[in-house]
Amino acid sequence: TTTTTTTTAAASMDLNLLAAIVFGGALIGVVLLSLFSKGAGGRTNGTNKSEQEGGDILFIDCDDTLYRNENWEVAKMITENIEAYVTDKLHLPSGKAYELYKKHGTALRGLQMEKIDFDLDDFLKTVHDLPDAKKYIKQDAALRDMLNSVSVDKWVFTASTREHATNCMNLLGVARCFSNPVIDVRAAKFNTKHSPECYKHAMRIANVREASQCYIVDDSWSNIKTAKEMGWNTALVGLKSRDGKDATKYPHADHVIADLKELPRVWPHLFRDESKDSKQLSNGTTVKKRKSSKGKRRKAD
Repeated sequence: TTTTTTTTAAASMDLNLLAAIVFGGALIGVVLLSLFSKGAGGRTNGTNKSEQEGGDILFIDCDDTLYRNENWEVAKMITENIEAYVTDKLHLPSGKAYELYKKHGTALRGLQMEKIDFDLDDFLKTVHDLPDAKKYIKQDAALRDMLNSVSVDKWVFTASTREHATNCMNLLGVARCFSNPVIDVRAAKFNTKHSPECYKHAMRIANVREASQCYIVDDSWSNIKTAKEMGWNTALVGLKSRDGKDATKYPHADHVIADLKELPRVWPHLFRDESKDSKQLSNGTTVKKRKSSKGKRRKAD
């Protein structure tokens, strides 16, 4: 009887020990998984920071927003290139390009929707061939500092091509301010910014689910209107339209600013508090801490 009791007790102890080992192993596994997720940039099950923590996303248009021309010189060059392409290469009537733009949002989209035969890559390359752009787009140190102070994820979101936007960013000296690729006309599947589908593509690429997390800065009244209807936060750049209309009372713009560099004034929560990013030396000199420009790039196609 004594032997049986001893054996039973030993077996019971073995089972308790086994249970403890199994429980302890599971607990360690949970801790390690949590640490691994944090080490991987907080990503879990394919979601990014914006989805887990409600992070905001800033979308910045390129032409006449990232840079400003007083008389829309660069925009005029693109318009002239489009008109020349449509009339000279496609042999369509003069004014057809503008007609397509008014009806479909862009001349490119109009050519596609009306089934007009043309070489897409040649069109995009030709109309964005702007050798004189450097006369009107100059290095902008103040813009660079402002962009580097943005504390949220930011993307250039343009109806033009990635190559054109990158060229503009290089001329401005701000290309290294962006770690994400340009969301361009190809990435948006050739939908114009007049179309809700364009904004859906942008949200998919930026991996953001809620429209309320999206902030857009654009010079186009039509683009701002569609973005607002999608539930985005909107800032219109330019106090007047090209035909001289007052933009300050445009109902679809949450804010109207004269220049992109005014953005911290209207959306201060999207920017770092510079006072926290500097330290004061004993002689009273303030030195800003250096920020790394490195970041993980994501595909926009």
